[in-house]
Amino acid sequence: MQDPFDVLSRRATRQKPFRPRCKACRTNRHVIPVVYSREIDEALLAAERAGELRVGGSARGVDAPNWYCRHCGALFQR
Repeated sequence: MQDPFDVLSRRATRQKPFRPRCKACRTNRHVIPVVYSREIDEALLAAERAGELRVGGSARGVDAPNWYCRHCGALFQR
């Protein structure tokens, strides 16, 4: 008999990465993650130039946003 806890969830088999909807324009098509890092290297800046993520700075506060909308420019938490 197969173990019922051995089945992969939908989340584990998802093809595209999770992106929440923007609070302002209500779409998730243009939402990218905000990355906070103490060491900002060239690879991180290249990913930001390519539009894959946004560099948020060196330190992350408690209320710092996790997501950025390229369409309307809104910063928000999930």
